[in-house]
Amino acid sequence: MPKKFIVLFGFMFFILTILTLITFAATPTPAPLNPPTYNYSEANGCVRCHFTSGVSADHMLDVVGVTIDANNTAFSLSGNGWFASRHAQSNHGSTQNTFCAKCHSPLQSTAQATFNNGFMENTALIPDGVVEGVTCAACHPSHTVAVALGRRVAIYKPGGDKNKPEAYQVVLEGQDDLLCLNCHVNRHNEANAAFKRMYDAGVECVDCHMAPYGLTNNGLGTVQKRFHDFKVAQNLPYSCGVDGSVSGFVCHAGFNKESTLAFLPYMKEQHSDWWPLNPSTGKRAATTAVGALQTSEDYMALWKRIQERGGQLPLEHKQIDRKEIHP
Repeated sequence: MPKKFIVLFGFMFFILTILTLITFAATPTPAPLNPPTYNYSEANGCVRCHFTSGVSADHMLDVVGVTIDANNTAFSLSGNGWFASRHAQSNHGSTQNTFCAKCHSPLQSTAQATFNNGFMENTALIPDGVVEGVTCAACHPSHTVAVALGRRVAIYKPGGDKNKPEAYQVVLEGQDDLLCLNCHVNRHNEANAAFKRMYDAGVECVDCHMAPYGLTNNGLGTVQKRFHDFKVAQNLPYSCGVDGSVSGFVCHAGFNKESTLAFLPYMKEQHSDWWPLNPSTGKRAATTAVGALQTSEDYMALWKRIQERGGQLPLEHKQIDRKEIHP
């Protein structure tokens, strides 16, 4: 290679490096927003790179849950996104070790840590204040690794080097539930009539808990944005398929946000046996009407009644029974 090309290449590389450093220096990270009991350096590292391009970047501020001022000098919490999720606050004290971290803070877990007969083996404690939570790299490999894997989402393997492809288990298109079921034992309410109808139709965990709501402004608009606070009620109407799409089809386009919000209390008791709730308190009634809301048709009939009443519950202070659902 001629000497002048070497000099020119070196000069261009120098200029690019300076511009990159200037951009990084002018772009803050959300680090000051960290709670004192957590260390979000891994998540903040992703933010620092992806947000240097502002609104033209392929990742958006709302996914993480921060906003930035007009001068691009300071971040603040938006109250949504990953920062507002339980994944960001997943440490419960008793989980502050390299075994429980396999789900509660994956990047700090170790493969050899086990739990046998009530005792932890080969397990170390994680010091106070440095727990990371379920951060970006637990599900999203770096760009270099993602290119090697051929997929932007994958499951991190405990103790692996996140900078290498072998540290991840690839999750194929259409198998996104595996990202959730890697830690959550099963999908909630699988025996519930309404949930079973959704699961049989192909609805996945991410369709409701990470509902799609638009495309990023990366110049092409090809990267789907999804809610990363994993909430349902707060993300209506997208999380019920009223707006946007779920698994390629629209679910409940005929129902408005108000009626859906009123209906959700009947659907969201996820970890206990199902019985109708008292509409006036939002809590379980002292007695329950046996036979109410036993089928998916029962749920749909109730939802329609609420919709007809403009988002108001059909009963205010008495139990729902089959007669009221099917007048």
